[in-house]
Amino acid sequence: MIGRRTFIGSAGAFVASSKVAAQSAAVQYIGKEQMRFGVLADIHIATAKQQPIFEKALRQMDEWKVDGVLVSGDLADYGLEQQLQLVADTWFKVFPDGKGGDGRPVANLMHYGDHDMGGHWYWDMEEARKAWPSEEERKRGIICYGDRKAIWERCFREPWAPIQLKTVKGYDFVLAHFTKGEPTNKWGHNTPGLEEFFAAHKFDSAKPFFYSQHRVPRGTVLGPTAANLDEGKSTALFSKYPNLVAFCGHCHVSASFEKSIWQGSFTCVQVPSLLYCCTMCGRENGYTTVDRPPIPPYQMMPQHRQSGLTHQGLLCIVGTKALSIRRWDFEEGKLLGPDWVVPFSSFTQKPVERPYNYEHRTGLVKPVEFAAGAEKKFKIEFTKGTDRGGNKHDFFTVSFPPAVNGLERADDYEVSVELQKGDVERCLVAKRVYSPRYMYGVESETVPVSCNFAVEEVPPGWLVRFVARPVTAFGVKGEPIATPWEFRAWGKTAKEAAEISREMKAPRK
Repeated sequence: MIGRRTFIGSAGAFVASSKVAAQSAAVQYIGKEQMRFGVLADIHIATAKQQPIFEKALRQMDEWKVDGVLVSGDLADYGLEQQLQLVADTWFKVFPDGKGGDGRPVANLMHYGDHDMGGHWYWDMEEARKAWPSEEERKRGIICYGDRKAIWERCFREPWAPIQLKTVKGYDFVLAHFTKGEPTNKWGHNTPGLEEFFAAHKFDSAKPFFYSQHRVPRGTVLGPTAANLDEGKSTALFSKYPNLVAFCGHCHVSASFEKSIWQGSFTCVQVPSLLYCCTMCGRENGYTTVDRPPIPPYQMMPQHRQSGLTHQGLLCIVGTKALSIRRWDFEEGKLLGPDWVVPFSSFTQKPVERPYNYEHRTGLVKPVEFAAGAEKKFKIEFTKGTDRGGNKHDFFTVSFPPAVNGLERADDYEVSVELQKGDVERCLVAKRVYSPRYMYGVESETVPVSCNFAVEEVPPGWLVRFVARPVTAFGVKGEPIATPWEFRAWGKTAKEAAEISREMKAPRK
């Protein structure tokens, strides 16, 4: 367990321990610890079978001795009171009477998300029908059709308001419940009353305060790839508060993605999902809504990770000088990357100079390189399979070791086919692909990365080679590794071409 005077690593090797051990290298002193809280999002309790995942996360946070647990929305998967009661039952099982195992108070910092207000869409799903066979019971439990205040107060035994202010050990938390479905906010793209709420409260400018909503504040974390942004009023409002640290859920993006923290005129953090995490779109094996079959069918690999296999969250430690944010894989109990350390002195800097400003980080981030000798493990196999659309192919399947340096790792990889004929050498096709262990603890990322190229993507009659480059979340590429040049014969199968290639020697450049 970290002592109450804490050293937190900012960019180096960390000791991966469920007890959150003190870090051993590249440390940045956060000052005297003042408070710590856990952060989750998108727990999506549908039936009792999801409760053990939530309980496991809460028990880990109790072991971390948190002073509160923030959940950035989507508590009840189908928006039923019965599901919210399951959430509350798990909460009080771990924190009876709102207290941890050692008797310390643990604040409930949860709030509604869009699924909590989506019961009118989800209430009749098969899983809900099996758990609660009575149609009348399910309809009666739809939160957005009932009294959401009374339902919350029945489940959690505490007062409720659309926007709430809670104070934990002297630090303010503003919690904005999702309001989708109300006549003035049909789609949930804004938070009614937020400006008036901030105007009515005075926040201490000498220390950070925290805010949480379900949707992503427009123009902040994840950039233009974020889905279902709010309409932007929150971003304009928060820009007046450089010491505000906002948390948001909804996108399910893995915390291994380094753009999950953003600093502009304030700080914003995308909280990973406890139920399942997604990748960014466009990768050959990406797992996102736009990458799901049958669109687009041309991707040559199955999705990276199926729903329910990854469970992530954050541990935040507030010191007198900085905020440390630890990224955690609850499935295996390991770190997802180096801690993010936000110095409070950065609140007085120009936004573009703040350490987690995207432009600033792009100019400073270093490439993550392959280990020495990685090219010797770069392999090509001839396999059969189907693309994302179910079409059968013969494949060139290339594989190579992941690029990992301590707790730093490549975000993904650019894998390309290069051609050579005479004095012409060029890239024919380039793909991006994730490591199969990308969403798990970084020190466990040892499984080879693979990428498929259909035989028809590699034209015969040329000398070809496959090239892999590690890429950071900010687009910085490391040094490539490559297979030897080999001849791809006209009109031959992949296996026959390989046999011919072994009989020929590539011309010297």
